[in-house]
Amino acid sequence: MNIINKKLLIFLMTIMFCQFQLINLKADDTKIIDDEELPAIDPFAGGVSSTNQVIETDNQMTSNNGLLNNLKLVGTIIGENNKIAIFSAPDGRVRKFEEDEAITDTTILLDIFDDVVIVIDGENNKFEVYMNNIVKPSEG
Repeated sequence: MNIINKKLLIFLMTIMFCQFQLINLKADDTKIIDDEELPAIDPFAGGVSSTNQVIETDNQMTSNNGLLNNLKLVGTIIGENNKIAIFSAPDGRVRKFEEDEAITDTTILLDIFDDVVIVIDGENNKFEVYMNNIVKPSEG
């Protein structure tokens, strides 16, 4: 009886070992998919072309969003020596600005924080620009 139990145990262990080998073979058969390059603009954002309207009046080109020229804050980089704000244009171009740098002809970037930047317009009004495209007057 003891020999039969040993043979049965060896048989069951062999079957289990073979199953583990088959599972490993199936795991190696998966295809490796290369990461695709993502577009710089959000393809699911509706009406992108309608937000980039430029109006011509008296031979002057003015944008429908004069404070930032339709730029959207998409990120900030804060290092030991430099602080950089990254803005995205509606056509997919990305621009970077440092503190005290002009964003437009009348808008200057004052301060850069983790999730908000402070800008000042030509009339010395300060505005807070958030990552979710909210621009509101600064209180301080």
